[in-house]
This record gives sequence, C-alpha cells and structure tokens, in this order.
Amino acid sequence: MPVPPPEVITVNDDVDEVACDGGGGALGHPVVWYSFDGQDQVDCGYCDRLFVKERASYKYKSLISGDMD
Repeated sequence: MPVPPPEVITVNDDVDEVACDGGGGALGHPVVWYSFDGQDQVDCGYCDRLFVKERASYKYKSLISGDMD
C-alpha cells in the first residue's frame, strides 16, 4: 500500500509554479520551487507534500479530507 503524503495542498488552476519550505519554520527545509509542467500535481522532494490543482482535487478528495478508506 502506498504511503499517503503528509499534506495535500490545493492550488488554483492557473498556478504554474509552487514553492515549498516544509512548513515547519526552523524545522522545515530550504525553499524549493516546482513547476507543474502541464501536470495537475507535483510533490516536494524534501517533505513529500503534494500540491494539486483544483481541477484535479477530486482525485485526492480522500487525502484532502483525511479519510483514508
């Protein structure tokens, strides 16, 4: 069974890039930028956060709501 991401962050459909710092302040990681490059999702190579465009968020509804059936 795949391990779910620690956090799923939904972004607007018109976003082309996202930045991630791990969200933990001093306990986070260096700021890194990711491009969607025509995809509906990208994940952070440091902390595994998943960034999902709104149009594809239905695919990740159980992860976003915390329901892991």
